[in-house]
Amino acid sequence: MSAISTLHKAPWFWAWVAAFAAFGATWSISAGGGGGMALAVAALTFGSFSIMTGLGQMLVITMGPGNTDLSIPATMTLAATLSLKLMGGMGGPSAITVLAGLLAALAIGAAVGVTNFALIRLLRIPPIIATLSASFLYQSLAIWSNRGLRIKPPQALADFTTGRALLGVPNLAWVALAVSIGFWVLLNRSSFGRRLSAIGQNPAPPALPACRSPASAPRPMSSAPRWRVSRGFCSPAFRAGPRSIWGPSFC
Repeated sequence: MSAISTLHKAPWFWAWVAAFAAFGATWSISAGGGGGMALAVAALTFGSFSIMTGLGQMLVITMGPGNTDLSIPATMTLAATLSLKLMGGMGGPSAITVLAGLLAALAIGAAVGVTNFALIRLLRIPPIIATLSASFLYQSLAIWSNRGLRIKPPQALADFTTGRALLGVPNLAWVALAVSIGFWVLLNRSSFGRRLSAIGQNPAPPALPACRSPASAPRPMSSAPRWRVSRGFCSPAFRAGPRSIWGPSFC
């Protein structure tokens, strides 16, 4: 009973209330409420894409403060375009063609992830700038390879993505549910999830050192964030404090 009384304090509660309110309002004005089932199927189908991309973005954000990936839409476009071209140029059984296309899409996503990591880690570019600028390159590559593309996906893939094989629920919704369960197991039942929790929930990051010249600055510990000490920015006006994300950036 106490859990129900405090349910409104959960961080996800009001998002669910807003989602159900929007669904009810749309249902009430769609053909007098007669198209409720079709509306539910469409919401589950399109919502599955948001769930899977949101889980991927959540994994990026929980791996450290300031992490984000703005190249997800461009990566999805590039992966879809190149995998469709691969499937369209292959012969043989439909199952093998679909499997090759899925593996190609996963490989493209992995390559984009490695590229973004290199921009952030090796070139020291902030994640929001690195992924945003890289997304323009990925989108341009997708547009260049998409010129005159008139390829239909394999029939087996089309039937699966638009079908409702179990309990009338779209197949993509079951895929999103399976991915969500996999993420829950990863974050709650594995050492990787515990490491992510330790990174994302650290309430007291290391304090900033006093402003000093680069030659006399102490060598940071491996667990502490690395930053460059600059005399131009090393002033009390820019020392935002140990709990601010701006502190290590400016001092």
